[in-house]
Amino acid sequence: MANTVFVRGGAHSASVEEVWGEKTWRQAEKDAYFNDGRFVGTDSNSIIQINVDLTKHKGDRINTPLRARLISDGKVDDAAIEGQEKALTFYNCPTTIHKRKEAVRLDGEMTERRTKIKLRSEAKDALALWHAESRDSDVLVGLSGLANAVGTIAAAAPTSNRVFKGGQLTTGVGGVATVATDALIDDTGGIHLFGTLVLSHLKRMAQVDGGVNYGKLRPVVIRGKTWYVYFASPWQIKALKAETAWINAQKDANIRGEDNPIFSGACGIWDGIIVHEYDKIQTRTGDAVGTDAGTFFESGDPAADGISMSRGLFCGAQAGILAYGRKIGWKEKVFEYDSQFGVEVSSIYGFTKAKFNSEDFAVIACDTRVDLDS
Repeated sequence: MANTVFVRGGAHSASVEEVWGEKTWRQAEKDAYFNDGRFVGTDSNSIIQINVDLTKHKGDRINTPLRARLISDGKVDDAAIEGQEKALTFYNCPTTIHKRKEAVRLDGEMTERRTKIKLRSEAKDALALWHAESRDSDVLVGLSGLANAVGTIAAAAPTSNRVFKGGQLTTGVGGVATVATDALIDDTGGIHLFGTLVLSHLKRMAQVDGGVNYGKLRPVVIRGKTWYVYFASPWQIKALKAETAWINAQKDANIRGEDNPIFSGACGIWDGIIVHEYDKIQTRTGDAVGTDAGTFFESGDPAADGISMSRGLFCGAQAGILAYGRKIGWKEKVFEYDSQFGVEVSSIYGFTKAKFNSEDFAVIACDTRVDLDS
């Protein structure tokens, strides 16, 4: 455990007996990215659907049933149907919840007297930001099929019909090149970058009907119009903005006229896909060895030597399930004869990438080459 100490000669000695502003510039201050009302909601038309059943009942796991379609020609006219009825098929998607928590403790009354910084308020602000970023990271790595650092989300590699590896030419012409593994992604002739052709290819993948094995990705419906959402890395956006087709399309996209929160902060629209830039999108750079986790997404599938790639996420409705046992809560405590102040933030939740018949339900992972800034 580490206490925050303000004392002359210590780590924060510059703040003792000096004139400091009472307002603090906070590092990376922001609201949660996957916040309620934009990508997260309680209805089935949300990218991430919230389940709060465990806030009302005991337990640490919630099972979300996903019903398969009835695929049949049925019967016609007077043909007998009694005795030939079909059974409903359900697939279970379990989500386990965990308590996630962090705390800050101040060293004592003299520490608080030595500085004009309002340490108790700063502690609460810092913890609120920690909570938002932790939940965002859990959702992002979960959708990406990766594990989180604390072990509450296990790796679940993208399934065979829900992954794209490859890219397009830098010129935006010549079609889309797909590869079998990330190790085959390269930059020979400027190939395998992200762009509009990749976006349209992902949409066509989303519309493939796999029958009883897997279905189409269901889009989000806004005022009778259907949309998908793509979460891109900054370097995928870099390639996209260099493409003439994308630039021209945004001139007439009229995204500013859309008042639904899902459009808020979007980079633009292409082919019915709302494109959002997200700096937490995962990126890997190959080293020809493949033993470092920072060089590959799935073990045994390392990135090619010196090639960087990002895993963007193409999402439809109900791509993931965010289950709550308890939403955010605060606890304050005093120690050392009421002279030391501490505060804890915590919530109980779990996240699962939705699956249907062992196939990812509504997210396609998209691994493309990216050119990092030098």
